[in-house]
Amino acid sequence: MGGKIRDKFIKLYTMLTGYFNYHSINEENYACMAMQHDNAFDAFKELLQEVRPSQILEVGTAGGGTTLFLREYLNEIGLNDTRILSLDVVEQEWTNGLRERDITVDTDNVFDYSTNTLIRPDDIVPFIQREGTTIVLCDGGNKISEFITLSPYLKIGDIIMAHDYVDTVENFHENFVDKIWNWREIGDEHITEAVIQNNLEPFMQNLFTNVVWVCKVKRQNG
Repeated sequence: MGGKIRDKFIKLYTMLTGYFNYHSINEENYACMAMQHDNAFDAFKELLQEVRPSQILEVGTAGGGTTLFLREYLNEIGLNDTRILSLDVVEQEWTNGLRERDITVDTDNVFDYSTNTLIRPDDIVPFIQREGTTIVLCDGGNKISEFITLSPYLKIGDIIMAHDYVDTVENFHENFVDKIWNWREIGDEHITEAVIQNNLEPFMQNLFTNVVWVCKVKRQNG
């Protein structure tokens, strides 16, 4: 299969299924499933180069592909000391493999059943508020509540993002379904109040729109 045909096939497959296998750049036979648009990691590379975070909080380890990519790319750009804390609620067969690769995976639920309240704030809030820039990735089972619950804890300059985002329902059906991505779990109507209350502004959004992530930065009040 030629390169261009293969790329088109991968793009179509990813759009229809919502995932692809991320193959480690360091270990030939190690891969994890990434539930992402096929261009998402290119966007994240630019973000990580720009922000150079001190820590990343990921809600929703899922197949581990995004988590593994983040660790490997951070190491590639010299951010070996950047900590990754990935949250999920189920131990999977690949969970310990991620832990062996300098990723902290916590599978004891930190939210209540509704995801509207942190039941283990002492484990999460200090991590977000550590020195340096924090990136918070909301990609668990309730992205709306995750975004609303975690955004008040951001420091000035921190980044919060959420996956499966398209700004409006109309835009989703007109421009994304069967063209870019077939899932919309969060939109502007869900997060406008949190954005205003926490003084969040768009950050590199043009880069992330077509890979279905919202990206906001915490700014100073006033």
